[in-house]
Amino acid sequence: MYFNIATNNIKKSFKDYTIYFITLTLAVCIFYNFNSMNSQTVIEDINKIDILVKLISYISIFISVIFCALVIYANNALVKKRKKEFGIYTTLGMSKQKVSRILTYETLIVGIISLGTGLLLGIILSQGISVITGKLFEFDMEEYKFIMSTNAIGKTIIYFGTMFILVMIFNTVAVSKHKLIDMINASKKSEEIKVRNPVISVTIFIISIGVLSRAYYLGWKYSSNPQDINFPLSIVWGGAGTLLFFFGLAGFILFIMKKNKQIYLKKLNIFVIKQFSNKINTNFISMGIICLMLFVTIVISSSSLSIKSKLEEELEKLSPFDANIELNVGSDEQEVQNIEKALKTVDFNLRQSYEYAVLDAYYTKIKVSDLLNEYSNKELKERLKKYVGVLETIKVSQYNEMRKLKGDSTVELEKNEVLLLTNDNNEKQALNKLMNNKNEININGNKYTLIKDMDLKDIEYNLIAIVPDDAVERMPKSYSTMHINNLNEMNKQDLEEDVKKLRQKFANVDYNRSDILDKYGFIISAETKIQVYNETKSAIGTNLYIGVYLGFVFLIASAAVLAIQQLTEASDSASRYKTLKKIGVSNNMINKTIFTQILIHFMAPLMLSIVHSIVALAIIGKLSRNVGLVFLFKLGPTIFITGIIVIGVYGTYLYAAYTGYKNIVKNS
Repeated sequence: MYFNIATNNIKKSFKDYTIYFITLTLAVCIFYNFNSMNSQTVIEDINKIDILVKLISYISIFISVIFCALVIYANNALVKKRKKEFGIYTTLGMSKQKVSRILTYETLIVGIISLGTGLLLGIILSQGISVITGKLFEFDMEEYKFIMSTNAIGKTIIYFGTMFILVMIFNTVAVSKHKLIDMINASKKSEEIKVRNPVISVTIFIISIGVLSRAYYLGWKYSSNPQDINFPLSIVWGGAGTLLFFFGLAGFILFIMKKNKQIYLKKLNIFVIKQFSNKINTNFISMGIICLMLFVTIVISSSSLSIKSKLEEELEKLSPFDANIELNVGSDEQEVQNIEKALKTVDFNLRQSYEYAVLDAYYTKIKVSDLLNEYSNKELKERLKKYVGVLETIKVSQYNEMRKLKGDSTVELEKNEVLLLTNDNNEKQALNKLMNNKNEININGNKYTLIKDMDLKDIEYNLIAIVPDDAVERMPKSYSTMHINNLNEMNKQDLEEDVKKLRQKFANVDYNRSDILDKYGFIISAETKIQVYNETKSAIGTNLYIGVYLGFVFLIASAAVLAIQQLTEASDSASRYKTLKKIGVSNNMINKTIFTQILIHFMAPLMLSIVHSIVALAIIGKLSRNVGLVFLFKLGPTIFITGIIVIGVYGTYLYAAYTGYKNIVKNS
């Protein structure tokens, strides 16, 4: 009997369950998709995303907590709306335990339906995601296979089953606490309209603008030095300013509208503004939190898409050599300073098919900051404040051997000439200004004539000096690098295996540095083009998936809470709309009023979050340039893609809230 009552209740109140059902279905779908990656049998080399799979597993715990809070919040709104119904059950002689049993059955039915629908949708979408994953990480995908991850299904059922059990417990407690008289009269009680002192509201709103401006200023100013206490303080200022903004927003809008009588007295604008003001005054904390969640969504999604775009561009500029091996020279006392000798020591076999060039870099006594600071732009000056390095030199003969290996033109230098090169645009500008003002440079007591970069393309380094061979005789060595190309196209894997064995000998150097130095007397690092390519692709995919995962979750949570708030208000405000109908207001005008009210409610946190995001992305861009990662940040189209995603999800919830609100008012 109770099960039948629960089933009939769901059928009768299906529209009330719409947002609850949509949220649960999307949550299950997203959760399954991201946790099914390790079961994608269509992917041949799953080891490439091992780190991503582990990260998603850990993040899913955090995500499940967010979804649990969201489900309980949505359920609470439904229980609150149905107080009178529960009161009638109790009046007819049904005990509170039996009412709780009906609610438990309802939760179970909705949970099973949404879980089943979400899993079905997730399984279907995961087929496309496995293909996207394969292309993103460039896996071998020999044939298409239909995939259904039993591990992800089990994990989803366990996590969401636990959520539904918590909801059932919450419902039992909530029903047991309600008094019969309160349940019976629930529909007669309207939410008290909260109006704050307009002077206080306007003052706080103005203060909030000042606080947010302070947050933006500190974030921008100290982005060049994030260790400064003022940089993290900018986040605190931003959070406080957001809460103050919504605390004073309603009163500020009311104050402004009252000044403009033509707008304020037009149609039902008074009613709309009062309704909006009341909801903001009641929920200013949740509105502030939603705004910050939307801000995180936009920044994470835009940043991850941006980094993906830029890293893919950088893949095209990978080292032209099949492998690069570097010997670090820690001091003049280091016995082995020649990379060829070092490789023989560790039994690295330079096969006949390997063609290579060696580059030795040497220290000068010239600080880079002293050389460039006078001619630097503001951005480069900020970088130079933290950079204490010195100018390094390379023999022209070795540099030419390296360029020959690349297939590039060589450089000709006289004995008294120096060529300064850099691949950094800011440093290039500073060098041009330097050479326009000076034509000589003093390196370790010897004067050399500065020459232009000869229109060289694809410069390999940040600031470096190419000098005559005899200029480095008394200079301490910094490092020695060997660039290798494997001429045997049939056995490219030989070099990969050789370098892999070499890397294993110097693995975990950060932890085993002293042991390695005791064993060999030097430190070697090595990489291959294929290895760097695969690692970069892995970084692109990991960054993108984590960003999209968190972004979707925060976006759904934000939109769902806003929609639920509006439906709760619809129940509380039903009597007010009855009054409007009694005085002759048409249904069409009421519907327009509802839509306007919901639109304002949804757009208020979104607009402020967009402003936050614009400033934050600019700060992140500046920060990335200051730490030498300028290549990682490229917005443009990524903002457009993020906008489409936000509008799609946000718009769906807005429409669902509007439809639900309209039906509640209509049926009241």
